[in-house]
Amino acid sequence: MSLPASVQLTPVKEAYRLWAPLYDATPNPLLSLEQRSLAPMLHSATGCDVVDLGCGTGRWLAQLSKANPRSMIGIDFSEEMLAQASVKLAPGVRLVQADCLASPLTDRSSDWILASFLLSYLEDLRGFACEVARIARTGGSILISDVHPTTRNYGWRRTFRSTDQLIEIQSHVYQLEDLQRAMEEAGFEPTFLHEIAFGEEEQRIYIDAGRADLFFRVQSLPVLFVAGFRRSGA
Repeated sequence: MSLPASVQLTPVKEAYRLWAPLYDATPNPLLSLEQRSLAPMLHSATGCDVVDLGCGTGRWLAQLSKANPRSMIGIDFSEEMLAQASVKLAPGVRLVQADCLASPLTDRSSDWILASFLLSYLEDLRGFACEVARIARTGGSILISDVHPTTRNYGWRRTFRSTDQLIEIQSHVYQLEDLQRAMEEAGFEPTFLHEIAFGEEEQRIYIDAGRADLFFRVQSLPVLFVAGFRRSGA
């Protein structure tokens, strides 16, 4: 994740246009770690109206279908990522191209919301929290996962390779305290916070890529967080 001298800083929408065809096929240690950390929590979506904010290629929506939710909606502003999602998802899943800070969803329409690797791309945490509060029903759950903010101290940036060019996606720095404050002000109660380090599965990805040195630099340090919140109020 640390950068060579030549890297192209790219706006989020353009970056995901380039990344979309490769996203699911490229081994990614952070996606591996998130999969192991978040997948055991999906059963709580059973019988719920589910919204995946920043759904990307639909990788979580595909897994959430096994939990038998009442309904599923994926929101993403990337036409190219949604095109990838449409190929893998059942016809009953609704995909909407929209800004996650201003979705077309109706008020109080969801009781289970996911935001995976989204927050780093948003300038306005309070705006995100308010939008989630708008669409969430009382007692509804939200799960948030993202690259841990401390990875900036490790020299990490959000990057991927497109043909011969290393692309850095424009992102925004925030702290976990900022997120918690924004969510509480919007009417959410924190339910858990897990700060997670890589394991053996991710070590193998680094070794296969010939970059075991990068793994050992951050071994035992938090690289991902998963946070849960519950919508309080009347």
